[in-house]
Amino acid sequence: MTALPIIVGIDIAAARPCTLVAVRAGRTGQIVGWLETDNQTQALDWVGGLQPAVVAIDAPQAFNRHLLLNAKPGQRFGSLAVTAHFPPSRSRVCDHELLSRRISVYQVPNRAEVESGEAKLPRWMQVGFALYKAFKKRGYELAVEGGMPGAFGQAPTLLEAFPHAAFVTLLGGVPPKKGTRAGAQIRVRALRDAQLEWDEYFDHDSLDALAAALTGWRYLQGRACPLGDGREGLLWVPVAAHALKPKYSPLQPA
Repeated sequence: MTALPIIVGIDIAAARPCTLVAVRAGRTGQIVGWLETDNQTQALDWVGGLQPAVVAIDAPQAFNRHLLLNAKPGQRFGSLAVTAHFPPSRSRVCDHELLSRRISVYQVPNRAEVESGEAKLPRWMQVGFALYKAFKKRGYELAVEGGMPGAFGQAPTLLEAFPHAAFVTLLGGVPPKKGTRAGAQIRVRALRDAQLEWDEYFDHDSLDALAAALTGWRYLQGRACPLGDGREGLLWVPVAAHALKPKYSPLQPA
């Protein structure tokens, strides 16, 4: 009998330890391990020991290349087609697609702007960049659309996840802030409805790590879709492309 695959979700932090969760993916997603650490080597070794099929990281994978800043009508960036009335955008392509759907994002700076001092790269993004680089050095490969992660001896897959977008697309609307009681409850319910099983403990970081893991699980199942352009890196959300809404509104209280 083939062993069930492991997916790891990682919530990136800088002022506190990163949170990692390992999920064994079968008919349900069973949590098989947690780690909180600010030591990159410890994180890499812990993940490596699990031999995961997919690692999903809650952080941008690379600098913004400003692909949309001088976009011309007729050009395509991933699934995004530039029209005659397309407004110039300083966002990454994936972030522009989220913002156009009213899903808020952290803006990722451009490398030249950071090097010139015009912009700053937040410390948590630095941690994320370094972790992606370290995983790649260990043989992990970035997710591609239509790929077959971990199959037939392929290298484990590395993908960018965004828990806020994961919850919005799963729920069909923007939930209350995660720091509120209602916001936490609706996120827990969304994860449990998606067949993730864990003990009763949760906090902001663990819920985000679980949402990243769910995105990786859905990718493994062929039930996630990418946003963005491969030249900047794809961001994955845990719903099929046909399920994405053009706009997301705040969820109304139950």
